[in-house]
Amino acid sequence: MSSPGQTPRGVLITGTDTGVGKTIVTAVVVTALTANGINTGVMKPIATGTSSGADALSDPDWLASVTGVGDPPDLIAPYRLRTAAAPLIAAAREGLAIEPARIIGAFQALSARHDCVVVEGIGGVLVPVTPDLFVADLARQMGLSVLIVARTGLGSINHTLMTLECLRSRGVPILGLIFNHPSPPPAGTDESDTVRTILRLSGLPSFGELPYCAGLPAAWTQHRNRLVAGLSVHGLLDALGLRGLA
Repeated sequence: MSSPGQTPRGVLITGTDTGVGKTIVTAVVVTALTANGINTGVMKPIATGTSSGADALSDPDWLASVTGVGDPPDLIAPYRLRTAAAPLIAAAREGLAIEPARIIGAFQALSARHDCVVVEGIGGVLVPVTPDLFVADLARQMGLSVLIVARTGLGSINHTLMTLECLRSRGVPILGLIFNHPSPPPAGTDESDTVRTILRLSGLPSFGELPYCAGLPAAWTQHRNRLVAGLSVHGLLDALGLRGLA
């Protein structure tokens, strides 16, 4: 648990595009840190599309269930919007105005309970939160460093480098990359050159490559250990300054 006056340790899990696997990667990171003795919290500041499917858990509820965190739901997800759209659009349709101070206050409350808080982003870094605030700006205001979830296939070089350019231009610190396979690779393809090219051009480290696992997120328990094994957790502990707590 963080001591009074200690700078909160937190990391934002963002993605190069939608459907890249941010929620799964967030669960993997929280699970791995917890297994290494780090008191870890989880947060999804704005959950959208929460009314889709009566039996389906929203992202923050699913994250809480698989990671075992016991924090109040309104801290884990200060905003829950029914519309499946960017926060700015979803909030407008529901007659709400998103207040960044409410999100920052929830993050600070979670930071007082945990050694580290892993925050799942909303879409990509240029998703609008308010008319004059993007996800990248919110990350900076929250004092978060960023882990970028990237694909390994065609198009990922462009999407990843644009994401990096945006974060760097806004002064948001970047820890590195996690490569994910949200869908099975096309038969007979070798995507290793894409990963090597992104790492060379970005100058950033990779904290692992997670395999494709069918049936996620429902099949989380079946694949959890395999997914966690794909993460370079010791390197991540060092990057987050958590090695001394493990």
